[in-house]
Amino acid sequence: MTDEEVARFLQDNPAFFQQHPGLLTDLLLPDPHQGNAVSLIERQALLLRERVKVLEARLAELIRIGRDNDALARNLVDWTRALLEEPDRGRRAPLAVAELQRIFAIPLAEIRTWSEAPGEHDAQAARLVSSLHAPVCGCDIDLTPFRGLAEVWSEVRSVALVPLRRAGQREAFGLLALGSSDPARFEATLGTAVLARIGELASAALAPLHSGTQESAPMTLR
Repeated sequence: MTDEEVARFLQDNPAFFQQHPGLLTDLLLPDPHQGNAVSLIERQALLLRERVKVLEARLAELIRIGRDNDALARNLVDWTRALLEEPDRGRRAPLAVAELQRIFAIPLAEIRTWSEAPGEHDAQAARLVSSLHAPVCGCDIDLTPFRGLAEVWSEVRSVALVPLRRAGQREAFGLLALGSSDPARFEATLGTAVLARIGELASAALAPLHSGTQESAPMTLR
């Protein structure tokens, strides 16, 4: 009788050990940890304990993720509230930057906006940002299209670029840039769902009131 046939027999006859209870203690199996022989019941108990440890580890990880998400949601609410409580639109951009750095502990943050008829250099930046369908993160993002940013952020090792655009429009009117000297802070594999929400909220707070509004010069805030 082969091993497969024995296994199939036991599966097809789940009451076998109820009819022969003595086998549960008479059958000896090697202990996977100590090498000693243990009964079938003891081996099952070992397997169950190992499964419990795995489940406990998964539960602890889920609890940690839940707490992190809860803290992230609270931070997002605090940042949004700060923007909503500022009645002066002209002060919202510096406030958005300052509160992002304070609440989310982001070392470097900058907002740039451009008019609907930007100069040549800003037009290049506008085209690049408008081509982004979602925020991008990475350690090797080229910042040279954004005038002066590469020089100011020479020590930055990871960057997140978040396009700012009016709802329903493809063209971006600005950029939110986040930087850190920690290569892992905005690594390329980072999820961008929260960054996208921040971009949507910042866009709603900073977008010109009318589509025809033009700004005399790009706005740079650090």
